[in-house]
Amino acid sequence: MIKLFRLAIIIVFLPACHKDTNVVRTVKEEMLAAVNALRQTGCTCGNTFMPPVKPLQWNDTLAKAAQAHARDMDANNYFSHISPGGTSPIQRTMALGYAGNYVTENIARGYAELGPVMTAWEISEDHCKAMMDSLQTELGAGNINTYWVQEFGSRR
Repeated sequence: MIKLFRLAIIIVFLPACHKDTNVVRTVKEEMLAAVNALRQTGCTCGNTFMPPVKPLQWNDTLAKAAQAHARDMDANNYFSHISPGGTSPIQRTMALGYAGNYVTENIARGYAELGPVMTAWEISEDHCKAMMDSLQTELGAGNINTYWVQEFGSRR
């Protein structure tokens, strides 16, 4: 009887021990603060000095598009701005209802924390310029496991 009771306890609690292998981070405050700190001070992207520019505002629609793209890349084991289905960043954001007419995307993989991915984007001339682009007014970002996506937009 005791063995049966122990088996019942194991069966009941075993599902509670299951861990989801996906690591999803909430990046809104940290990502927005990190990008805006860079924009506030200005920086050198490659050989080009980028002067300080206005801070970005968070946009939930861009964030949903970023998170969906990060999840898709992770689930389907690819790394590209264009999805296997052929959609581009602006197509993905518009499909979610983004009303802007200017969208830029930064992607990264292989980073477990925000600090190192931000450093990598700063070191990369094109990624750095995307973060410093004065035409951009909004940001949304997403992360799953080691995939990171920033979506920049403007409603001009």
